[in-house]
This record gives sequence, C-alpha cells and structure tokens, in this order.
Amino acid sequence: MTKNKAEDAKMIFLLLYFLILSIERVISLVTVFTGDFSSYDFLDWYMTVLTVCSIVGAYAFVIAKCRFNVKHYDNGKVSAAPVAARDVFGNLAIAAGILLLGGMVHTEGTIPPIQFASYGMILVSMAIHTAMSVKQGGKGLIKWLSFAYIVAFSMAIPVVYHTAIELAWLFVPVEIIVSAGMVVLFTVMLRGFYLGDGEYKFSPLPFAAAVIGDAAVLALRWSEEINFFVAIFICVTIVLFIAGKAVSMKKE
Repeated sequence: MTKNKAEDAKMIFLLLYFLILSIERVISLVTVFTGDFSSYDFLDWYMTVLTVCSIVGAYAFVIAKCRFNVKHYDNGKVSAAPVAARDVFGNLAIAAGILLLGGMVHTEGTIPPIQFASYGMILVSMAIHTAMSVKQGGKGLIKWLSFAYIVAFSMAIPVVYHTAIELAWLFVPVEIIVSAGMVVLFTVMLRGFYLGDGEYKFSPLPFAAAVIGDAAVLALRWSEEINFFVAIFICVTIVLFIAGKAVSMKKE
C-alpha cells in the first residue's frame, strides 16, 4: 500500500467510526424519546443528556476546527501540507473523544454490536497509522506496544450502567467520574498518537488513574455482577504498561 492510499484508508476508517457510532446513538435517542421516560431517574437523564451533548459537541468541534484543515487534505496527498494534514487527525481525535463520552453510557435502545463495530473502525485507523510510522521511522517494538497499550486502555473504560446495590449512591457517581475521566485521558492519548509518530511515553499518571478507577468500579459492583470485560482489559493494560515502560527505559 502506497503512502497516499494508506493515508486515505486511515482517514476513511476514522470517519467510519463517527458514522457508525453516530447512527447507533441516534437510534438509541429515538428509542428514548419515543418511549415512556416518565420514570427516569437522575442517571437516566444524565446518560440521555450526555449522549445528545456528545453528538452535538463532536460535530460542532469538527465544523469549527477541521473545516479549514480538511481543505488541505487532498486525497491523502499530504506532502504539500503535512502539518495541516496532521492537524486534521489531531482535531478528529478530539472530536472522536467527545462522541465517545456519549458512547460509554448504556442508554435505552443501546445496540452493543454496532458500538463495537464503530470502535473497531478507529482501531483499524490506529493500526494503519502505526504501520506507516514503523515503515517510515522504524522502532517497531515500542510503537506496536504503544498501539496495543492505548487500545487496551480504551477497552478498560467502564460503561455507565444502572445498579441495584445498596451502595448505589456511591457507585453511580464513581462510575460516572471514572468512565468520563478515562475517556478524556484516552482522547489525550489518541490526539498525541495521531500528532506524533505513534510512540507513547507510558506516562504513569493516566495509568494509575485507570487502575485505581477501574478497581473502585469493579469492587463496588462485585457482589452484583463481575465486569469481566473491564477486569480483563485493565489487567492487559497493566501488563502492556510494564512492558512498554521497560522497553522505553532500555532505550534510554
């Protein structure tokens, strides 16, 4: 695959993430507003409002920040204006994070398979970016570790759910904070990933926040349901962080 075709593919898959997740979120909102929401509690309204705001916010950001730069992104021909093309991906990464805020809440009418399909699109885009970066600048081990770590981190973000546990008054705000906080951290990582050469520095602060946050969410709801998905991926995140940090220190 040529560089221009790879750039095109990277952009197409990233845009497919927006398209697929937006469709799923709109379907969910239609289900909410055409149903009976008279019994909705605070968490229901939080998830609904957040979903609406995430869709509006994501596309408003794209219109405000990406419109000028996209004019310089001409079918993958980035050699004439590499900084402008790079900025497009950086800004789209922020917009992707804004949209993801509404994707990490289990609203009425949520369709998980479609959501996973949308996340798969952004992961393919990231993989293409990594492969291009390795081809151009080498450092394959650390770059693929960076890719795997960011992917695992994103998969360890807990989805906001209802709960019937006695400590629901504590669990609900904790899961909201952890979920939204990890989305913000992932967005920062994703933006740096696209703006840079695909190599992550394995900062300990986001890692520690993710481990502590996921541990709190898992522990509080353990008696009701064990979230094996989050548990598995936070463990994978820990392993990849240790491996990535070791490789980074060895390089230094």
